[in-house]
Amino acid sequence: MSTADRVLSVLGLFTIEAPEWTVEEAARALGLSNSTAYEYFRSLVEAGLLVASKAGRYSVGPAIIELDRVTRRFDPLTNAASGTLRDLVADLEVEAIGLLCRIYRLKVMCVDQYVRRPPTFAISYERGRPMPLGRGAASKIILANLAPRPLRRFYDGDPAAVAAAGLGDSWDAFKRTVRQIRKPGVLATVGELDAGLMGISAPVFGAGGDVLGSIGLVVSAADFLDHPARLEATMAAVRLAGEDVTGRLQAE
Repeated sequence: MSTADRVLSVLGLFTIEAPEWTVEEAARALGLSNSTAYEYFRSLVEAGLLVASKAGRYSVGPAIIELDRVTRRFDPLTNAASGTLRDLVADLEVEAIGLLCRIYRLKVMCVDQYVRRPPTFAISYERGRPMPLGRGAASKIILANLAPRPLRRFYDGDPAAVAAAGLGDSWDAFKRTVRQIRKPGVLATVGELDAGLMGISAPVFGAGGDVLGSIGLVVSAADFLDHPARLEATMAAVRLAGEDVTGRLQAE
């Protein structure tokens, strides 16, 4: 691992669950000497990526917020999808949250959301929160469209978790499940992340043909389960939204 990789691994320690670290704690977690960890922290503080928050403790710095602003304004995926995401929500007669998600280290991260008005329900997907790749429509439609190598890496990472998620108790069974998910070009799931809610998502592909993420909706399952025509029409709209964003990205 290069020095740059080791410095970046320090940033990887800072999460919602563990937002503050001392140099000594980071050194133990990463298997570094205290002196080496101190040098890494000093570089990150000078870059504004970390700040001293309390005596001897550090948290994420303002440079992260600056980078986030750049992402919000210039991320190609977000820019290509923003209008489509809003139209998708606006065309529904029921409460909905529009989601744009991106694959991130064999996880999925929400990078944009849109609501016409605040819904009466809350969802697990929050902008910037990594979510599992094997649960929920927004994640599973990305998983189903991964290239063979990352798909195998995902399976080999935790076959027991794959089986527990109902995705197959062997590599061959997993591949069959993935093909079934991928074929329609859109996926609806119920209650996989939040009880009583339905996710409907379609994949988004980049210029090279690799899956970049997904676009879709989170709605109340009760508004759709007893209304098959509404569900069919909404799934068709979500599939077309994915194709529209893919077309914009590939045209660029």
